[in-house]
Amino acid sequence: MSGSPTWYSWFTFPFFAPLSGGVSQDISAGPYQGVPEIEVAVIKEVGSFGQQLGIISEAVRELAEKVGAMPPANSVQELAKSGEASRELTPLEKLDVLIERVNRVKAAYHESVERDALRALERLHRVDPEASSKLAGRFR
Repeated sequence: MSGSPTWYSWFTFPFFAPLSGGVSQDISAGPYQGVPEIEVAVIKEVGSFGQQLGIISEAVRELAEKVGAMPPANSVQELAKSGEASRELTPLEKLDVLIERVNRVKAAYHESVERDALRALERLHRVDPEASSKLAGRFR
């Protein structure tokens, strides 16, 4: 070999295509309007946005019930299920529908987790009955 460039030498040229390097970045603090460090600390140490909104939603619902401004639960649920909006929902009715939807998502999640845990325990019982008995005993 003479040391001169060959037909494949251009393959060894250090070429970097777009997005070929490290492209990860922390975007979690982007949507916050306050001080990002404080927002992250509140989420980690106090409660997630979902927990905070859940508490506020339940408090508003409880106050509306005490004042007598909360509509009957079944009428709002029926209106939401029917899909017919003959009238615009009030903010309290919208809140009630929102809380109901969140509760349905939570219930579906809990059922899914329970089903997965049961399948895993049944699989463990087939593989190692003694270990499954010991594990079940930990939760009694």
